[in-house]
Amino acid sequence: MISAARIDSLMNQGWPAEAKTELDGWVLRRNRGVTKRANSVLPASAPFDLERALDYVENLYQAHGITPSFHISPAVQPADLDERLEARGYAVQAPTLVQCAEVADLLDRLPDGPVEVNISSAPDDAWMDAWWRIDGHGGADEQATAREILDRSRALYATVPSTGPVKAIGRLALVDDWAGLYCLAVDERYRRQGLAQAVMRALLQQATTLGVRRTFLQVVVANEPARALYDRLGFLTVSRYHYRVKG
Repeated sequence: MISAARIDSLMNQGWPAEAKTELDGWVLRRNRGVTKRANSVLPASAPFDLERALDYVENLYQAHGITPSFHISPAVQPADLDERLEARGYAVQAPTLVQCAEVADLLDRLPDGPVEVNISSAPDDAWMDAWWRIDGHGGADEQATAREILDRSRALYATVPSTGPVKAIGRLALVDDWAGLYCLAVDERYRRQGLAQAVMRALLQQATTLGVRRTFLQVVVANEPARALYDRLGFLTVSRYHYRVKG
């Protein structure tokens, strides 16, 4: 079983921020406010002076126009950071499960259907426009900033179909012999047609040629349809996290 600290590290590498500041084992990530992960503190080790560290975080983030936010998982340091942040007025956002599975097991369970899926090593304009249309938040500037996040790490990108209006997309970040499933999105007009599973299968098949054996994903606790799909495919919950965001 993978540790919570290790899965935190994999997720961090799969979604890298533009700027990172080290503070006594904390990683202060900044990316012009686009996406929570890239604009939150990863508290991997306990700082010597907690209150001073918290003041530093708040001053740094506010100086960059970013709301102070912390990624809180079972590996958080110090262990009582969640409670300390609550006392400072930080609210909980986006409770999320982290799940893992063996790629070989997933390929045995995912249906091998006739859906045409294009795989590439970079997101093209059609992929980006589909992602932003289905799941994006903000305008053109935020979309461009989000694209920079994607470009910072090695990954595979899936598009359905390869030509014409995009119905579904997905991203598989490649980190060591792991792969992280991100940006799995299906246009609401084409849901319940097996497109998400087709995207997953195509990405994972390609990843096996690159030595990938295991995969992870994040699913919001409230997203019951996605959780049901991942349960059927054999994903197991190995960790969880939420964000503490200053009110």
